[in-house]
Amino acid sequence: MKAAYLDITGEPDVFMYGDLPDLTPGAGEILVRLIATNVNHVDTVWRSGVRPYFKISPPHVLGLELTGAVAALGSGVSGFAIGERVVASPKSGSYAELAICDASRTYRIPDAISNETAACLTSTGATAYRLAVHRAQLRAGQTVVITAGASGTGSTLVQIARAIGCRVIATAGGAKKREILEGIGADATIDHYEEDVEKRISELTDGLGVDAAIDPVSSQPLFEALTNGLKPGGRLVIYGNIVSSEVQLNIRTLFSKGIEVIGGQGGDQRVLSLDRQIDMPRLIELARLGAVKTLVDRTLPLRDMAMAHRLVEDHALVGKVIITPE
Repeated sequence: MKAAYLDITGEPDVFMYGDLPDLTPGAGEILVRLIATNVNHVDTVWRSGVRPYFKISPPHVLGLELTGAVAALGSGVSGFAIGERVVASPKSGSYAELAICDASRTYRIPDAISNETAACLTSTGATAYRLAVHRAQLRAGQTVVITAGASGTGSTLVQIARAIGCRVIATAGGAKKREILEGIGADATIDHYEEDVEKRISELTDGLGVDAAIDPVSSQPLFEALTNGLKPGGRLVIYGNIVSSEVQLNIRTLFSKGIEVIGGQGGDQRVLSLDRQIDMPRLIELARLGAVKTLVDRTLPLRDMAMAHRLVEDHALVGKVIITPE
C-alpha cells in the first residue's frame, strides 16, 4: 500500500511517501481502503517531535480519522459489507491507502454525507460535538463565542452550536474568513486582529455578556477578553494552546462572577467511550441532515502530505485540507 509516513520527526519535509506492507485485520477489526482523510493540528505537533509523549515507531503513519470502503473483516466481525462506506478513527493511522479500524468504533454513513464531511467526523466532528454539548453545555437560546472560527474544529463548532439553537459569535482574522463564517451560520463575527474582542462582545450582547466561550488559542489578551465577556455563571472551555501554554487568571473575576474555566480535552476514558457511543450517531444524523458540513479549503493527494502540514502550521487554511489517495 502507498502511505505518507515518518522515519524521524521534524519539519514537514521529513515525510516519506512510498510502499509499506499491506495490512490484515485481526479479531474485532476491519480493514478499510482510504477514500479521504484530513490533517488535524495535533498531527503537526506529533510530526514535529516537540512533545516527548508523542512517540513514533518507524515507519510511522499518522492520521486520526478517515472515510473509506470496507476491504476485509477480521474474525468475529459482522454487520458490515465489503465495499460499504464507513467512518472511523483508525488504529494504524489514516495517511495510507489501507487502515486497520476497531469494529466497535467504525460507523456506516448515509449516502447523503459527502466524502469530505465524512472524513472529518470521528475526530474533528466528535471533538466539536463534545466541546459544545458536554463541556460548554450549550442549550437553545444561549449565546456562545467561538474563537478561531475558520479552523476545522471552529467551523464545525459554529454549525453544531447553530443546530442546538444558540446565537453564535465567531472570531476570525480578515474579511474573507468572517464572510465564510457568516455563510455557515455565525450570527456575528469579530476580527480578532483588528477589533477589541471584549468591547465587541459587550456591544453585540448589549452589555450582558455571553453564556459560554470555546477557545483553542490561549493568548493572554484573548483569555482576559473572554473571561470578562462571560455572563455571571458563564463557562470558558479551552481546548488548545496555539499561542501560549500559560495565562494569568484574575481570581476576582473568577469568584465574583462565578464563572467556570473548563478543560476541553481528556477525562475519564470510560465516560469518554460511553459519550462517543451516544454522540457519533447524533453527529452523523446532523451531517445527514446537512446541519454539519466540513468547510474545505483544498484537497491534496497523500504524496503532498508535507505541503498539507505546512498549510496547517501556517494557519493558511479556511477549514480543512482534505487528503485523498491520489
